[in-house]
Amino acid sequence: MKKILITAMALAAFLFAAQTAQATLVTGTINVLAYGQGMLTADGIECGSGRTACSVTATWDDTGETPEISLVPSTKDGWAITSWSGCTRLVSMNDCRVSFPAGGVKTVSGHFNDVQAPSVFISSFTPRVSNTLHVTVKVDDNEKVTRVEYLIDDEVVFTQLQDFGKVVLDTSEIPEGERVLKVRAVDGNYNVGQSNSHTIHVDHTPVEIVLLDPVAYTNQANPSFAFDMPNDDAWGAECVIRKLGEAVEFDSCWDDAPYVGNAPDEGTYEFEVSAYDQAGNEDSVIHEFVVDRTAPEVEFTAGPADGTEVASGDVSYAWHVTDDLDVTQECTWDDGKAFDCDGAAARKVPAGQHSFKVEVTDLAGNATSVSRTVTVEAPPAKPDQTGDVTAPVVRLAAPKQSLRSMRRALRLNVRCDEACSGRVVVQGWRGIKFAGRVYLAKTGLAKLKLRPKAKVRKRLIVRAPRSLRPRALKLTATARLSDAAGNTSKSKLTFRVKA
Repeated sequence: MKKILITAMALAAFLFAAQTAQATLVTGTINVLAYGQGMLTADGIECGSGRTACSVTATWDDTGETPEISLVPSTKDGWAITSWSGCTRLVSMNDCRVSFPAGGVKTVSGHFNDVQAPSVFISSFTPRVSNTLHVTVKVDDNEKVTRVEYLIDDEVVFTQLQDFGKVVLDTSEIPEGERVLKVRAVDGNYNVGQSNSHTIHVDHTPVEIVLLDPVAYTNQANPSFAFDMPNDDAWGAECVIRKLGEAVEFDSCWDDAPYVGNAPDEGTYEFEVSAYDQAGNEDSVIHEFVVDRTAPEVEFTAGPADGTEVASGDVSYAWHVTDDLDVTQECTWDDGKAFDCDGAAARKVPAGQHSFKVEVTDLAGNATSVSRTVTVEAPPAKPDQTGDVTAPVVRLAAPKQSLRSMRRALRLNVRCDEACSGRVVVQGWRGIKFAGRVYLAKTGLAKLKLRPKAKVRKRLIVRAPRSLRPRALKLTATARLSDAAGNTSKSKLTFRVKA
């Protein structure tokens, strides 16, 4: 038994000696490469930070276990290792284990990439815009921002590739309303940073300006004009009254009070009001008017001379008016109630002394009056009369015979030389027809305002194709009046209404 044990031990010693005699030393090298902003470290090596490469070499008995190293990454702010190559075992992205090659060289590399998104901040912007939007941004990144994109309602409207900071965006095609403004920045590794969001109000509508009954003619040295901005979106307004062709500075104004200007001389002037809103929309209205301080010239052309005596019966006068502007005429008998007249007037007055006055006023407000007195003799005795067979004298007139539109009432003056009544009928193009009644209890003038019904007004507003439209609508007014005895007369007047 003891002999067998010794033999076994000897055999083991022999085998160990044989194996020791056959062991070989081997050498292996590992090259380590770090790409990007980071370092790879292990026992005895530190690779990266601008170094091209580093390596480590190990020698071991080829009968033993192959040695290995564990590479650990270390990064700068904003960078991270995103991939490895050459690892024997990748325990985690932060632990790459590499075995040494027997008698050779092995390369292992780690790739670092920029993973930090740029920061972008909108520091200023215009909250209400029309056609341009001013934006100022601040951008920052651990590396380099390559582009900045400006978005409205999540759609890119402009891309900036350099000189980041300020930009003027074209918003003329952006629909009106509340919109959302954002900015995003992209760096060289396509990391995207997005700014805070802001609401902007897009408004392309100009300020509405409405002149309130502006005068076309005046004799005032300081004419005034009232206006309204009904939408309440105006932010500022300026006004001026200037002679046509002159350059005059604007004054600040507002629609809470009329604007008063200076018109020292006669001539053609302009009133202009310009207004703007917070979005930058501007609009202006220019109204042309005439300053006239020359009174009309009035001269009697027919009728009894002043202070004369006339036989009983009708007393009639005629006169002529000269003025550069349209005029209105009013007549008065014996300081009674004034009535409209137009170049002639007649009345049957009783015996005694009577006065007649004509007052003519032009559109600028300049007035001239002329008068005469006359003594009417007592009438002789008359035989009995069987009845009235004389038709009344009817005359139809109007302040204007060329009208811009029929949106307002048509003004007519109907004069009869005795008590009479009847109708005035207006007819014209496309079968248009409307009428009004007249009643005069005595000699005088009736003022009518005829306004067509809505259905007729629609026909007056021409809707035919432009090629078929007349340049002006022709309307004819016919006054047919009868006196108490049934005698009838008529008078006609033609108007033109611009289409």
